[in-house]
Amino acid sequence: MIIQCPFCGAKYDAPPGRRFYVCPYCGTVVSEGKTYESVYIFKPTVDKTTAFRKVLNLRPMGSPDDLPSATPAGAEMHFLPLYLYHITFKPLEELETYATALALSTPPFKLPKSYIFPARWRTPFKPTLERLGVFHSPDLSPEDAFRSLGEVVEEARTYVSVFKARVTVEWSFEGIVYYPFWALTYTYGGRQFGALVDAAEGSVLRMEYPLSRRGRAEGIGLAAASALATAAVGALTTYFLGLYPALGALGGALASLGAAARLITFAAARVGRYEAEAKL
Repeated sequence: MIIQCPFCGAKYDAPPGRRFYVCPYCGTVVSEGKTYESVYIFKPTVDKTTAFRKVLNLRPMGSPDDLPSATPAGAEMHFLPLYLYHITFKPLEELETYATALALSTPPFKLPKSYIFPARWRTPFKPTLERLGVFHSPDLSPEDAFRSLGEVVEEARTYVSVFKARVTVEWSFEGIVYYPFWALTYTYGGRQFGALVDAAEGSVLRMEYPLSRRGRAEGIGLAAASALATAAVGALTTYFLGLYPALGALGGALASLGAAARLITFAAARVGRYEAEAKL
């Protein structure tokens, strides 16, 4: 079926039977003839200078001591589209909540696994804010994006199971929220590296950085120490069990091969990579 966007006027082909349709040109969401104009934004609280300072002062394992003296090369703010949902758990209305899910199938940069976006502290969007950065249009339907909120639903079901109550999960689409990120590049030793910072609350999410000679040596040292430690534990365990300690030492050393290999690979590389844990 052909749908004409009521906002930009573009016509696009869409499969019939869906509750929501998303314009691939401007991201306008339409449902049963209704255009959703509830658009929100998380305003950036971290400026470009602060974002660079957070990255260069992070000092991940193996980075050079003078990394804070690296030269900022480029900074671009990206706003990723989220869908906002109101979720209720009937008959326990007190569990109602708001949640957001990424509305983009392929973000312009990689995010940490299971990254959870907030729903609170959003503010109404104003057209004048468009000059702040690059705004990406959603390409997922609200139904498809909602599936990524399975953990939120399961957590509520687990909580409700204590009361042995049967719960019906219902949700309504409340609008679009834009969330800001700084995509940064900096130079060190004539080479360029990238980083990603959450511009709403300031966390460094991803970072490439140069490995110093000291850092590479530490990686090799940690690999050797890991193998020796697990070998010693294996030898002691088999000794107390009345077995041959040499076999235990060999088993412990073999068990540490995976971690040792990762450390040796790290030491052999010239570029280190930092990734934050999933945001809770």
